[in-house]
Amino acid sequence: MAIVVNRVAPAGIRTECAGDDVVRELRLVTVQIFGQPGFQGAGVVWRNDGLVVTNAHVVNGASMIRLHDGRTCRAELVARDGRIDLAILRIPIGGLRGARVRDSSSLRVGEMVVAVGHPMGEAGAVSLGMVHAASRGHLIEADIRLLPGNSGGPLADASGHVIGINCMVANGMGVALSTAAIEQFLQERFAIVEGTG
Repeated sequence: MAIVVNRVAPAGIRTECAGDDVVRELRLVTVQIFGQPGFQGAGVVWRNDGLVVTNAHVVNGASMIRLHDGRTCRAELVARDGRIDLAILRIPIGGLRGARVRDSSSLRVGEMVVAVGHPMGEAGAVSLGMVHAASRGHLIEADIRLLPGNSGGPLADASGHVIGINCMVANGMGVALSTAAIEQFLQERFAIVEGTG
């Protein structure tokens, strides 16, 4: 995808959608996860030391992960909470690009969002949408097309900052677990914070 410029608007005014650089960066931090038998989902490299965030329903114990460059490895399940549908994995590969994470509390209704995942086995597929609601606890609702295989993948703003992890579709809306909820899970329950864990 490319940046869309409104040629009729006054000079200096641009209408932008997710550009190539944003999509490329999101694909770099999005992994394929082969967990439940016959099920494929996505995950996000949260830190460059191999910490990966995904949905609990995507994983079942040890999982195989495929990175953006085609490398595969077995992931260790660090933590899993089915109540909030969140799982933390660790892979034995360092020096990875970690996601740029945005505090989801600053999110506003109407913002453009981008989802990356592997729906129907299509690696790195991209969807565009708009924030519908961001006030229901730790969930973000977006008017965006999600399919099986998007679970665990990133929901990002138009600049490529991850604001949530896609987890389900409800009433026709994509629903993501917010970064605020994820960071709380990491810090309070498992003491996995930057420089520790």
